[in-house]
Amino acid sequence: MFLLTIAKINETLFSDMVRSVNCPGSEGEMTILQDHIPLITTLKKGEVRVKLDGEKTETFQIEKGILEISKREVIILL
Repeated sequence: MFLLTIAKINETLFSDMVRSVNCPGSEGEMTILQDHIPLITTLKKGEVRVKLDGEKTETFQIEKGILEISKREVIILL
C-alpha cells in the first residue's frame, strides 16, 4: 500500500493509504501500484478510481490535473 493525496490548491479531497489508483493519463489510462517508478505527468478529463483496503473503492471525476509519483507517495493536483 502507498499514500495517495488528491488535492486542489486550497483543499485536500483525499489522503489515505491505498492499494492502487487508475488515472486518465494524457497518453492513456494508467494504473499505479506500490513501488511504481517515479514519474510526473499530466492527466486529462475522466475518472480517478482508487482501490482501498479490501474491496472498497472511491471515484473522483476530474477535468485535468498533474500526477506526481515518488518513492513515498502519489500526489494528484487538480
